[in-house]
Amino acid sequence: MSPLALPIQDAMVTATAVLCALIGVFATLRRGHWLQTLLFSAAFMVVAAYEAALLGVLRADTSAAARTWASSVLGISALASWLWLGLSVVLARPQPMQQLVRASAYLALALAGCVAMFFLAGTPYVVREMVGVGGNAVLVLGDLGKVYLIYLVVVLVAIVMNLEGTLRSAPASTQRRLRAVMVALVLGAVASLVVVAMGLLSDGIRVVWLSAAAAPKFLVGSVTALALARRRLSDMSVPVARPVIYFSSVSLTIAGVFLLVMAGLSKLLPALPPEWKRGAVLLLMVGFALALVVFALIPRASRGIRRFIDRNFYSNRFDYRREWERVSRTLVPSARPQDLYRQVESLASAVFETERIVIHLRDPVSGEYRCVFASTGLAPEPLEEPLRPDNPLIQRLAGVREPLVFRAIRADLDLIPAAAENRELVKAIGAELCAPLFAGDDRVGLLWLSEKRIDEDYSAEDVEFLGTMAPQLGAALRFAHLAGELAETRQFESMHRLSSYVLHDIKNQVSGLSLMLGNARRHISDPEFQRDAMRVVERTVGNLKELMTQMSAVSRPVRLRPVESPVHALFASAAQAAGMAEGTHAGITFRIECDSELCAMLDTEQMARVLTNLLVNAREALEGPGVITLEAVHSVKSTNGELLLQVHDDGRGMTDEFVRNSLFRPFSTTKSAGLGIGLAHSKSIVEAHGGTIVVRSAPGRGTTFEVRVPRVAAARVLGGEA
Repeated sequence: MSPLALPIQDAMVTATAVLCALIGVFATLRRGHWLQTLLFSAAFMVVAAYEAALLGVLRADTSAAARTWASSVLGISALASWLWLGLSVVLARPQPMQQLVRASAYLALALAGCVAMFFLAGTPYVVREMVGVGGNAVLVLGDLGKVYLIYLVVVLVAIVMNLEGTLRSAPASTQRRLRAVMVALVLGAVASLVVVAMGLLSDGIRVVWLSAAAAPKFLVGSVTALALARRRLSDMSVPVARPVIYFSSVSLTIAGVFLLVMAGLSKLLPALPPEWKRGAVLLLMVGFALALVVFALIPRASRGIRRFIDRNFYSNRFDYRREWERVSRTLVPSARPQDLYRQVESLASAVFETERIVIHLRDPVSGEYRCVFASTGLAPEPLEEPLRPDNPLIQRLAGVREPLVFRAIRADLDLIPAAAENRELVKAIGAELCAPLFAGDDRVGLLWLSEKRIDEDYSAEDVEFLGTMAPQLGAALRFAHLAGELAETRQFESMHRLSSYVLHDIKNQVSGLSLMLGNARRHISDPEFQRDAMRVVERTVGNLKELMTQMSAVSRPVRLRPVESPVHALFASAAQAAGMAEGTHAGITFRIECDSELCAMLDTEQMARVLTNLLVNAREALEGPGVITLEAVHSVKSTNGELLLQVHDDGRGMTDEFVRNSLFRPFSTTKSAGLGIGLAHSKSIVEAHGGTIVVRSAPGRGTTFEVRVPRVAAARVLGGEA
């Protein structure tokens, strides 16, 4: 043994070689799929051979012997790189052969490079010479030496990517089982990558670097041995998790940045003095180590880095166009609040696979957040207590729009008060996320998501997508509640107007009855008074019945009983009900124009009500003297013929906007004491006859109502009822 080989180097390399050989043998006893077992055992056995060859370099007494062993080290490295690449493809996969076939293209390319580098490793093109012996020896690279190292860099990066992809596609429970082994394997690959990178930055590889890399490999072997002692290779299989539509590799990004820095240093170092070169390489290694420490030990920094990388360098896990179409398709803002809560539950279940949700809405008066919806199966007691504005959770979410991730509490001390204050609520819901809901800048409420139905944790992209959805959900909830309040206000307004009208009419009837009762004390024995009193009672009862008919007609469907009758008789009945007679009375001229022989199949009672309402409206539209015309015309333009009934006045008229938007709408009227149901009911009667009602009007030019009904269509209605 050379005196230059330190005992600790020798011991570490020897221990790593023995441990890897034992793992290779032991893996064949803890059998899994034959392909996984073969590659796993071969990968660790070749690492044992690599460490044995490195031990030969450390113990070589001459430069020639050291060069021979160094060529073996590089040749075995080429073989190991391909075996580990193949193992990273099939490790923990449920169908190893399918994975191997899918990766066959780049595995074949890597195999070609492996074979070429294996045979070139013993030539001066790769290993020009060895300077020195033992631990201080330096392997000087030939013309193809850096090409060989670049090949190793590419393969090592691919190995790390494959291991990361396996771990990230695994469900949460499997991730917990595999994380230690996968991280250990990645650590071993990174250690080799650092040695190769340092070789690229200089003209050779120091043996001390190779022996130092044995320490992380020993750690990898120890973790792997413990894992094999606990379970077989077949127990490490990763079941199919939720489909992932992309592969986002944080490791590839870090490796890419690392290689870019190396490329820059490779151009810079030759220009530096010799004493500065070591300092630059040392600074690079220290910076890389600090970055790993920050990424591993500071959760907030690691979350920010992962989010930045996923957002800016890779495709997304979600197909955002499809998911946003799902959001727009599922949410119906015009729905009732309770229906909208169910829509949000369905959306969260479909997009995030969440098990349960809870929705708290903010009371605009007290500022408290009260539970308005909880999925089935949740205990009601913890949800009954409102969340006060001074609650740490509310204060935590007040200044941010990002969802709160409860599993991050262990790594973020700032989140502990929010979880501790709401421990019972979080436990009852099984909450994993709590997202603030905003409508613009106004806080609307909170959306709680429980654990997923599948064995998977919420990813960073899940959290980000929920944060993107939250304003849409908040706006929909705000709109639904405002629409409900508006509808309720309109209902109260309509009820108020309806009750005012009814009370006004009843008051008039009661006034007449009260006057009659007052006179009855003095004239009850007078027969003439008795007859007048009976007429008053009959008129009052008739008016109240008419009022009841008008009220019930608003919501009750029209039922027709058509009979063949003269139109002139219909006009006379409507004019009498409206209190009008042909001729001029009090400055108002009323004319009826109708053929005395014209007949039609109509419900005369219902149609008389329509004409009466139109005549009353025409009389009220006159502001002083005027003319009202009631006309009937028989049209023969259509197949069955039509009956045209027109009511024309030269009163004040109406605007086009009022006719278009308000004239036939229930409870819409320009009269101070009107109810606004007469024309709406009239329109329904005309349409029940199969007809139409048309209005022509202009301010100051009068109004014409034209009713068109078929003369024989109504007979079919009668036949249908018979």
